[in-house]
This record gives sequence, structure tokens and C-alpha cells, in this order.
Amino acid sequence: MVDFAELLSTIRPDYVPVDGYYKPEFVAREKQMLWPHTWLMACREELVAQPGQYYVFDIADESILVVRSKDGVIRAFHNVCPHRGRRLKEGAGETGDSIVCRFHGWTWDSTGENRLVFHKEDWDATGGICGVDVNLGEVRVGLWEGWVFVTLDPEVEPLEEYLHPLPEVFAKFDYKNTRLAWHKTVVLECNWKVVLEAFLESYHTATTHPQALKFGSRKPFSQAHGKHSLFAFHFVRPPEPDPSAPPVDYRLARYAYVEEMNRTLGALWGRHGLKAAERLLTDLPETATFDEVNEAFVRFHSEAMAEDGARYPVEVTPEDLQRAGTAWNLFPNMIVLPTIDGWQGYRARPNGDDPDSAIFDIWWLERSAPDAPSTVEPEFYPTMESFKGVCYFLEQDFDNIKAIQQGVKSSRMKAIRPNPAQEVTIQTFERTYYEHLVAPRGQAPRGDGR
Repeated sequence: MVDFAELLSTIRPDYVPVDGYYKPEFVAREKQMLWPHTWLMACREELVAQPGQYYVFDIADESILVVRSKDGVIRAFHNVCPHRGRRLKEGAGETGDSIVCRFHGWTWDSTGENRLVFHKEDWDATGGICGVDVNLGEVRVGLWEGWVFVTLDPEVEPLEEYLHPLPEVFAKFDYKNTRLAWHKTVVLECNWKVVLEAFLESYHTATTHPQALKFGSRKPFSQAHGKHSLFAFHFVRPPEPDPSAPPVDYRLARYAYVEEMNRTLGALWGRHGLKAAERLLTDLPETATFDEVNEAFVRFHSEAMAEDGARYPVEVTPEDLQRAGTAWNLFPNMIVLPTIDGWQGYRARPNGDDPDSAIFDIWWLERSAPDAPSTVEPEFYPTMESFKGVCYFLEQDFDNIKAIQQGVKSSRMKAIRPNPAQEVTIQTFERTYYEHLVAPRGQAPRGDGR
């Protein structure tokens, strides 16, 4: 029997027990203590942009139906018929103003109010059934920068408070006006925490992504922010060139980095950034200084966005970019990587009750016109093998994941040993995770130190 409190007591900045990565008891405990007591990202707003559009979000045994109601409000419901428990919807699509159970025809409007129970009078002999019995069970919804969050816990703090300090950090970035450029989902042979933590730090970059060394190496740092955390690189201005050395072509250096990320990851630098980088090579001389290249890139970048009807976030300062960092963990299971071009999102979930399987979602969202629709079709890859050839950068990360899941089961491995400076993100996540598992039922910790 797992003693969750004992395991929590062993966690320190450089020590986290491995039990949670593979023991089935953790799957059951998460269903009881974690998923029902946190805010969970369900989908993007543009997927339910019009009244009648719906999206189904599944987490462990729960299924949540997110709907844009006829009054324009985004609502969420337990995706289950209160009659016999049949799931009502799958995937995403249009439901109009009627949600119908295909088993016995019970019907609700898009606000969750029941409109039809066949032969409702048959319940009169047992006291009848009222609205609370037959309406869909509503789930709390929160919106932030185009993301739709849900929670099953009526006592959890409001979303903006839960996400602190992220709403303030990203206030000037105008991320609500980004749209899906692509969305990929892949089933991985690992625990959901293994894949999440593979993207929670940059300590692995030099070894896993050696191509990144072409652009210089900077030591990352990481910070805890209550239940959330981030890692980042401090901006380092390049040293003054040696007069005896060949001149540095700063245009080519900027272009090469943007092109590399766009080609191998397809994210962080999107079409606007790539177009701006290409203009550096044609519009500036080889002798352009670092500052001249940087100023021109900002101008070209803004112009590339304007051509698409998008808006460059002109209020964002270098200090804002520094504070935004490279990647944030939004506890429990989401990561966002902010850039000027847009932002990348990751979400890891358990795949059923198998602790060795996870569902991993990856999004890239680019700046767009405020009223631009989303026309992206999500891609689904049922195995790691089926993902081969899809995204070189992510495949480098996936190479580690299956091997980690196998390795943590070794009798040699009692704990992982995070880097106490560069992997604060992992220690913060794990401590908050265990605190939720240990908390008395219905009293999951805030985890924010307040």
C-alpha cells in the first residue's frame, strides 16, 4: 500500500520518489484527489466560436461537454445522460440548440435545461422528477487568453486567482488574438508526468537538441511561482567582435535560428517571424550591427503581421519578455511557451487506467486577425511509431520518454535527482502534486503559499 504522506515528506529540491511514475495506486488517487480539484484546460475558444458548437474534453473517468450556448456564453456540462449514464457527445462538432441522448431521446437545449423526457408522467407514481434531476450537470468554466478551462470543484478559487501570476505576466501579449496553426495529439508509452516533465526544463537541451548549440549556449534558470513554475534564459548581449576575426553577419545569425526552429519544430517562430528573418538577408547589408539587425527585425516582424491583419504586441517591453521566460507549467498538466509570434501549448493526460500510457497534446498558435476563424483539423497519432517523420524536434524529446518510463522501474531507481537550480520546475510540480494526493478529500491545497 502506498503511503502518499511518507513519499511527500521525502521530496527535496534534488530528490523526488519515482513511485508516481508507474504504480497503479497513483492513477486511482489522481482521480480522487487531483483532477477534480484543479482547473484543467479543456480546449480553445475558437473551437466553440459559434452558438451550437461543442467540444468534448476527457480526463481520467470524467468527460466534459463544452458548448457555446444560444446566448453566446460558453458553458460546460458533465457529458452524461442523467437517465442511464450514456455519454452524449464525442469529439467536436455542431449540436445546434438541442443535445439529444441517442439511447432514449432525452433532450436538452444548449444551456443544459431539459426539454424532453419521453413519458415523463411514468415517474409520477414515485414522486416525479424535477429539473435538477433531468437537467445536465453544469461544470464551472473559466476563460483566459483564448483557452477554456473547467473545474469540477465548486470550492476552487476563480481561474484568474488560480493562475496567478500568469495573467499579469502576459497582460500585454494579446494572446487572445492567436489562432491554431496546428494541433497534434499522440499516444505515448509513458506516464503522463514523465512526458510533462520532459518539457518542463531546458537542462536537456544541449544533449537532446544538439542543433541548438549552433546558436550559442546559455545556462537556463528556473523559478517557482506558487503551484506554477517557469524556466528561462537570461538575455545575453553578444560580446563586441574581435577586430582581427572575420566580421559577424548578424543578419544570417538571426535568420538561421528562426529558420531552424520553424523547420524542425514548426513553432515558436511561425510564418511571420520567418518572413521577417528572410527580409534581413535582402534588405540589410552584411555589415549591419547587432542593434541594426534587431531593430529591423522588429519592424519587419510587425509589417509581416499587419499584412495578415494581425497585431504586433507593441506594448511588450524587453523586461516583459524576460519575465515571460521560456516555458511555464500551469499546474497540473499544461505548459505554455510564449514568443512574440505566438505561443506553444502542451497538455499531458493519463490514457485510461494504464500508468504506462499518456495522451499528449501539442498546439502552435500564431497571431491572427481578431475575427479570424480557425480552420485547423487536429492530427491524431495512436502510437509513437506513427509519429515518426512528423516533427523532428519533438521526436528528439520522444526518444527519451519511453526509455525513462522503463528506467524508473529499475530496482536501482528509488528517486530522480533534479538539478536544484535548472529543474526547480520539476520539484515544484512534484511537491504540489503530492500535496494534492495527501490533502483530505475536498480540501485540496491551494499550493500558492498564500
